[in-house]
Amino acid sequence: MELPRRSRGDEYTKTGRYQELQTRVRRGVAGKDVPVLFVNAFDRRTRLGPFVFVDKKLIPGAPIAVASALAAAGFENSRVVLQQWNPHIRPSQARIGGKPPELLLVSSMQIHSASAYRLIDDAYKLGEHRPLILAGGAKAIYEPWDFFGLGPDVRQGADVVVTGEEFVLLELLDRLLDFKAHRESWRLAFARARSAGALEDIPGLVYRRDEGEGPLRELMNTGVQRLVQDLDELPLPLESLGMFERPHRMSSLDARPVPVNRLGRFAKVMAIIMTHGCKFHCPYCPIHAYNQGTFRFRSPARLVEEIAGIVESTGIDSFFGTDDNFFNNHEAAESILTAMARGTVSGRPFRDAVWVGTEGTEHDVDRCADLMPLAREGGLRAIWFGIEDMTAELVKKGQSPEKTRKVFRDLLSNGIAPMPMMMHHDDQPLVSPKGLAGLLNQIRYLKRAGAVSVQITFLTPMVGSKGYERSFEEGQVMRRVGGMDVADYQFDGNHTIASRSRHPWRKQFNVLVAYASFYNPFRALKAVLTIDPLWKFRIMYQVLGNLGLVRSAWTSRGWLGRLKWGRIEKASAAPGPKYQLVLPSGRSLQPAEPDTRS
Repeated sequence: MELPRRSRGDEYTKTGRYQELQTRVRRGVAGKDVPVLFVNAFDRRTRLGPFVFVDKKLIPGAPIAVASALAAAGFENSRVVLQQWNPHIRPSQARIGGKPPELLLVSSMQIHSASAYRLIDDAYKLGEHRPLILAGGAKAIYEPWDFFGLGPDVRQGADVVVTGEEFVLLELLDRLLDFKAHRESWRLAFARARSAGALEDIPGLVYRRDEGEGPLRELMNTGVQRLVQDLDELPLPLESLGMFERPHRMSSLDARPVPVNRLGRFAKVMAIIMTHGCKFHCPYCPIHAYNQGTFRFRSPARLVEEIAGIVESTGIDSFFGTDDNFFNNHEAAESILTAMARGTVSGRPFRDAVWVGTEGTEHDVDRCADLMPLAREGGLRAIWFGIEDMTAELVKKGQSPEKTRKVFRDLLSNGIAPMPMMMHHDDQPLVSPKGLAGLLNQIRYLKRAGAVSVQITFLTPMVGSKGYERSFEEGQVMRRVGGMDVADYQFDGNHTIASRSRHPWRKQFNVLVAYASFYNPFRALKAVLTIDPLWKFRIMYQVLGNLGLVRSAWTSRGWLGRLKWGRIEKASAAPGPKYQLVLPSGRSLQPAEPDTRS
């Protein structure tokens, strides 16, 4: 379901509270050696699409955010593992400074949940010496109950799920320090705090109410998190950049993490937070509810300091803003871009020293067209657009063919690459005899308009969005195809798993055909021969797109075959909580259901 929101005026934490917590925790762990392992879960079965090779060169936002919070709070003996770099890592074999981790943090999107469960299950092999296990990330926010009841006896799982941002993590750690005796494990401190009911006033937690001896029936849910309004309260990531594990295929850790000045050998792009929030409330998107209808942004000076610091310390000079809609607010965008245009890295202006990409809607970028020259001076080189459907048959966000051509023209004239993202759906044909109703018709239009890349996904029910349940109620969502259960990793938009069509395989095939019309050897050659300010970017994305298309077609052939020849069984209802969720007041969030897995 869509996340509930806090009452008006109660969405934010108290100003300065984050830094108070950070200081308290830092004081509490000072002089103590606390080995912490953070693993960003990754499922290799999701490696589909034109940007399939970028995942190994990008450091995502969650590891940076959590590692920064840990470093600033005094957890100096921490190791950050990206599972896309270290696919065989096992928490039971990890040693940090010669010791097993005392805290294990696992972050996962829904599509990577299977890998997260395996990591948690492996940690139990440490027996009584296992760490306190905390789960977080998008999967935890929307379906926290799935991190419980794991293992062969369905009695394993995370100790606590953090359904919020870094503030919730710090508040939890601060509270556990109040209950932790000298030389005592964090897991015992958690058990004591839980028994005392001391965690119930920390919004953003889900945990088992009892000690875990019997079958699991109830989970405590402390409610929706409060957000840190001033993003400048969050620490800069510079301290955390020396915590990353180098890429390898071992199940254990290196003796030391990658030195900061060598991180750029393995990563080429780093995610940065510039803004959070979007004014649009699309039925397939959970972003609006997650941000509780708010819009937050960094101060320009702080952002420039972060970008310059990362380039100078690591050599990484390409950044992807994890913005929901950077141009959501004209005044905020202008102030940030003005500061970036004045920013320098080792004496070089951002225009020449950095490459920055972000996301925005066509409507808002058009409204901010006057800022495009300033954006280019600030190093902005690409904007990913969630256009979805130019005819606005799927969703209306102010997009239109005419606006698309105008916005793209403004970007191209300033050396900024337009990167449209399209969404194929049941009501859209592959080709229409006239107009732009057909998917291929729209792709051709985008090519003529100057799109540098294109991403195409199939409309997929997104957990946490307001339209999630409807797709199940209408009998669109597949439960089993050709004898194979539909799994979390297939909710990635690259697998057709929800359709009213009698021939859903055609929808899967349509996406590949549309990709082939944009990424092909002919267009790659044309990109080589067309000299313009975006020449090398067009070549790079054509190369990546051509290789990604071949890989995606090969990888998805099995699913395509199941859709075409296998028996398709539909789900009767959206999956709900497997256990009764109870608020601190004792009020259930929904009727209790029997624990069928015990």
